Amino acid sequence: MLKLAGEDSGAREKIELIAYSPGKQDTGDLEAGTHTIVPTSRPAIGSAQYSASLTLPKPDDARLAVKRIAARLSVNIAGLGTATHVYCSVRVDVDDTDHQLFNMDWTSTGAKLDAVDAHSGALSTIFDLLKDGQAHTFYFLFWADAANQATIDVVQLWEAVGTCDTGGVDVATLSHTGWVGIVGNCASKEGTGTSYFIPKLVSGQVNVARLVTVNGGFGASVTPTPNFLIPGTCYFLMLGTVATDLNYIADIYLVLRSEQ
Repeated sequence: MLKLAGEDSGAREKIELIAYSPGKQDTGDLEAGTHTIVPTSRPAIGSAQYSASLTLPKPDDARLAVKRIAARLSVNIAGLGTATHVYCSVRVDVDDTDHQLFNMDWTSTGAKLDAVDAHSGALSTIFDLLKDGQAHTFYFLFWADAANQATIDVVQLWEAVGTCDTGGVDVATLSHTGWVGIVGNCASKEGTGTSYFIPKLVSGQVNVARLVTVNGGFGASVTPTPNFLIPGTCYFLMLGTVATDLNYIADIYLVLRSEQ
């Protein structure tokens, strides 16, 4: 609309802030020494060798929606003895396959890393749990094909709003019409590769409708604060260069400008 000098259209600028700091939730190393695996079949969660409760905060504002939660598992197999397989199942809250986050089968000693994404299209039961802002218990179940042979000395898990994907996926969305300024530690990682955070106007498609690209490691931030005009939805896409890394949003601050 053309506004003449001195004419008041009645519109007023509205400025809001959405602040979200989900961080990286970490069990720490649950094994202080060395553990010998006794069972030769998967134990129930009531007999889990390890368990830990983690809480991933949810956004306070419904306009910012979490679309992916990633988890990274680290286990070190110190020895096998006469065993040839070490198995690990990580389950969340409930002892069934719908609540199984990891299901591993290892056949050698040394450090074992794996990562997985939970979202509406895969591990959806777990995704719905982890995004609700409440505490959830992770149960770590170990067994081997020979009793009292295999040993482990590291068991650790991380979870965050993010992804282990190396191709690029939406981890969150912002519903807004108007200008938005973005700042924060948005391209953090747990791992050895490079993480990327890309606000976009189109879902997926890494090279289409990028607003800005942030890459780096822990604490890589969007600076200086860029401002973009959003026509309804902004997609926060992430990816990393190593498939076992956890690439995540540590914190994000969105300054929204609109007319009312």
